[in-house]
Amino acid sequence: MRSVAFLLFGAWSAANYGQAATVDFPDNSCDQWKTQIEEEMQFTVEMASTTAGDLQKGGYYDIFFAEILRLDPEFAQNTEESFTRISDMATGTSSGYKFKVTCDDTTNFCAKKKFIAHMNDKKTTMNLCKIFFNDPNIKGTQDRQGECSTMDIRAAQRTRSAILIHELTHTKYAMLDGDPAHDYAYGFNGNYQLAQGTFDRSCAPYKDSKKILCPVNGVEGLCPAAFSGGNADTYSFVASGVYFSTKCNAQIPLPPLPNPLGSSILPSPTPTPSLTLEPPLSSLITPISSVAFSAIESIAATPSDTNPTPIPAKYRRDVREIVEARAECPIYDDYIQWDEEVADIEGYVHFGDSYGAGMGTGTTTGDGCRVGQNNFGDLLYRWLDDDSIPFEKKVCSGDTTKGLNRQIDEWSDPGKATVGTVSIGGNDVGFSDLVWYCVITPNTARLGSTNRANCVEAENKARDMMKDEGENGIKAKLKAAYKKILDKSARDDFHLYVTSYVGFFNHDTTDCDKSTFHYWWAAYNPPSDWPTNRIVYLTTDLRHEINDLVTNLNNVISAAVSDVNKERGGEQVHFVDVNPRFNVHRWCEQGDWHEPAPQVESTWFFLSGWPDVSIEGANADTAAVESAEIASLISAGSIPVPDSNCRASLDSDADPYLRAMCNVAEAVAEDPEGPEAKYLADANADIQSGNVTSQHIGWFTPTRQIKTFHPRSPGMVAYRDAVIDSMQGVGQL
Repeated sequence: MRSVAFLLFGAWSAANYGQAATVDFPDNSCDQWKTQIEEEMQFTVEMASTTAGDLQKGGYYDIFFAEILRLDPEFAQNTEESFTRISDMATGTSSGYKFKVTCDDTTNFCAKKKFIAHMNDKKTTMNLCKIFFNDPNIKGTQDRQGECSTMDIRAAQRTRSAILIHELTHTKYAMLDGDPAHDYAYGFNGNYQLAQGTFDRSCAPYKDSKKILCPVNGVEGLCPAAFSGGNADTYSFVASGVYFSTKCNAQIPLPPLPNPLGSSILPSPTPTPSLTLEPPLSSLITPISSVAFSAIESIAATPSDTNPTPIPAKYRRDVREIVEARAECPIYDDYIQWDEEVADIEGYVHFGDSYGAGMGTGTTTGDGCRVGQNNFGDLLYRWLDDDSIPFEKKVCSGDTTKGLNRQIDEWSDPGKATVGTVSIGGNDVGFSDLVWYCVITPNTARLGSTNRANCVEAENKARDMMKDEGENGIKAKLKAAYKKILDKSARDDFHLYVTSYVGFFNHDTTDCDKSTFHYWWAAYNPPSDWPTNRIVYLTTDLRHEINDLVTNLNNVISAAVSDVNKERGGEQVHFVDVNPRFNVHRWCEQGDWHEPAPQVESTWFFLSGWPDVSIEGANADTAAVESAEIASLISAGSIPVPDSNCRASLDSDADPYLRAMCNVAEAVAEDPEGPEAKYLADANADIQSGNVTSQHIGWFTPTRQIKTFHPRSPGMVAYRDAVIDSMQGVGQL
């Protein structure tokens, strides 16, 4: 580790601003730019110190900080203290905060997102991307001082020392031990309007913004003017204005002012005594095309009771009336996005059953856990787009809470994770039996009445377990598992997101009353099976019945989450209800099709043999997946069917494919001449002949057998997005 002291000679001396900057380089990544960094860090000391000592100079404080902030008598003093701390930090010898500087251009922020720099407060590390040094729009501070007669405030802020001030505000220390500054707005236009309360972040074309910073009805909207007090670029604009006005001995002018939000629909000027605004600065400041430095001195004018260009109430955050439909957006083309909001995530662990594993999506693994390529844990990790975040994927299809306890035991590095996700409980209450006996009913030797009796038995078993308040009930098992995760984490900043299950059907439509998902005879309005009545129709009653069981389980899960939080005196576990995101994406939705309809991509559930649906970044190729599994079965020499007594030896957390093959074995034993037995015999014959195009072999491939009643890839995206929303609500994104 090397620390290098640097002192500029000529224009000023370190004695003017405290001590010389000392830069801590922990590796050799900055070697080729070391001299520039040392010089700019010293200029940062000077710029921040100058601003702290003369905050009001030039009026930039009034321009870029909202009036509501400036009315607080302590705000100016606190702002001066922030700049004093930034100057202290930049010296490299601060007793309050020391940080390292690296120049790793391979980070996601540099290599993929093409940002300028990024600050990691928890790791006390500032990383400068290569573009920080070679972007033609960004200049060194010494070079910018040679432009006193031509630069405006926009150019002044595109100076390396101003960027360093921006980055240092992304620390708690700089912001007086409060929240680090955010990136609500970049560039002059956005920052100017932010202070006026007219900046609509939904209009800003910032790239890859993952965090909704100005939420209105769940999306970006108008930012409150007070947010200017916590905006990183605001501090760099004020600092560059004060500093260069001092160095140039003349105020640095503003560029032409941006049009206000909705300017094309603004009414004629009218008195607005109850909604008094400061006069817009456009009425007080001469545009740059004819600027005189003295013009900027008019900034601190007295507010008037008349607003020359009043903003309609529906656009004003301070009357709390936000319109969903956006006005014509101003042009925000003057910004450089230095960085972005960094997710407060140090590590991620993903637990769960087949819903957590995304079984059937993309390519599903061939091991006993059957993890789909597009499980929502992987989708969330890819969305975070930061390879430096440790990720442990512990999901395993077929697992109950017993299996979840095994997953927790296998969690190898709990101290690193601040986020966990889990989907569990469905296997504990036997949802696979509900599907098998209540809907699919493949055992053709059984009468319809027998299937119905088995269905009712499975339903009652599930209800009993959900009602059981004792230690053997599902609620107690869920609570114990959640607590075990929290205990193993031992971090107060760890948050666990517990996902719901999703109702399978629209239970109000009537078209599905003629549809069946029977394992062999799935169809709309099939031929009668009287008198055996083995075909189960998707009546509104049956759909209500199945959906109600899902709702009951979700209620138990939600109650378990609530109990754990109450018992631990915190809010570290969060119930994530995914159901609203599946509206109009269930089976039996109103449409110009009849179920079963595998071609309808807006349906987000699989039946056996149904193709997956492509999502962004992952094209579905179900045929290729099945071909590979057929080849594997041919290589194995036969379909792996156990003996018909297999159920007695099945573990509660058995491989779903093993459980499916056990069902096949029972069906063949019950009806040796039935369709299951015939298909199995034909499949084994095709395997012996090496028939890779066999449809019979495909019937018994693992993914086809196990994915029924599980979400397709778009459904996994819905799970991911629901978790993201919850994380944003908690404040982790």
